Amino acid sequence: MRRRNLIIGILALLALGGYFGYTQVYAPSVAPTPTPELAEDFETIIWASGEVVPVTWAALSFPIGGQVVELPVPEGETIAAGTVLARLDTAELEDAVTAAEAALAMAQADLARLKAGPRPAEIAQAEEAVRSAQAARDAAQAQLEGAQAELARLLAGARPEEIQAAAAAMKKAEAALRQAQAEYDKIAWAGEIGETPQALALEAATLDYEVARANYEALLRGARPEEIEAARAAVAAAQANLAQAEAGVGSAQAALDLLHAGPTPEEIAIAEAGVAQAEANLAAARTALSRAVLVAPFDGTVSEVYVRLGEQVLPGQPVIVLGDLSAMRVETTDLRETDVGRIALGQEVDITFDALPDTLLKGHVVHISPKASSEQGGVNYTTLIEFDEFDPRLRWGMTAYVNITVD
Repeated sequence: MRRRNLIIGILALLALGGYFGYTQVYAPSVAPTPTPELAEDFETIIWASGEVVPVTWAALSFPIGGQVVELPVPEGETIAAGTVLARLDTAELEDAVTAAEAALAMAQADLARLKAGPRPAEIAQAEEAVRSAQAARDAAQAQLEGAQAELARLLAGARPEEIQAAAAAMKKAEAALRQAQAEYDKIAWAGEIGETPQALALEAATLDYEVARANYEALLRGARPEEIEAARAAVAAAQANLAQAEAGVGSAQAALDLLHAGPTPEEIAIAEAGVAQAEANLAAARTALSRAVLVAPFDGTVSEVYVRLGEQVLPGQPVIVLGDLSAMRVETTDLRETDVGRIALGQEVDITFDALPDTLLKGHVVHISPKASSEQGGVNYTTLIEFDEFDPRLRWGMTAYVNITVD
């Protein structure tokens, strides 16, 4: 075992010495092989496809929904900016404008009335209301005083002179009764004396005596509890009536004072705010009405009409496509992300078309999208190409191919 390890060690030393001798004798005479540099293998022509589109075009829609009642412009017609292209039913919107106009007129009238101040007729009417309230208060005061006097009389009872007068009146009635009785007795023997003057005089004297006696006895007896309670209730009712009348005077006088003072700055401000609000409501109603009419925002040709009369459309739903066919360009659809960094604005472009196979037009890059799209199944960047020369046979939507030569 020891002998085998020794042999292996000797062989290893011989191998190491052989390698060292080779490197010292042969290696310096052999030139080193240089590392080859990888050459960039870029294409010199960038290819992309696209379509011919107008420089200015738009898919137009209503900002509100509704029923289409008018489509005056057919497809293919060239129109000027401001031309009516479609219209929705505006009956409810017109009613809203009418209501807003009426509300504005009322608000303006209120403001004008406040600023003008009270009219002479209004002041005269307010003064008459004050006088009527004062008269009602005076009548209520008199009623209260009468009720209080009656209550006081009942509580105080009859005075001696009243009792003496009532006694005298009763005696006088009694004397008249005796005299009438004596005259009646003179003819009492005669038949059918019921309608004679003596009989009638006796009846009247009897009634007078009974009244005089009842009055005398009432004075002696004094007021009954129910009479006093009724008198107190009359006083309370008169006091309430007087308080109400005085409140009426105060209210009428306050109304007259307000008319003389005129409107306060706060009232004017509130009325002005009401006018401003009504104006804003009217403007909003008119704006809503205007949004029911679709007009052309620029000169162009109607290329597509997506709706029919009577259909309901939603806000933002495309209705008409309008394009200005006087200025066209190419919009690429599949410029790859590996190529977009190699082109620049203003770069020359060769353009060919499927529809015009023998035609090659020149153009240049005018816009490179800053954001990628995912069309054609990959990451692409839209690029806009303007024509340096234009063939009138080109149409919106034709397929175009662009070749961009790069270093």
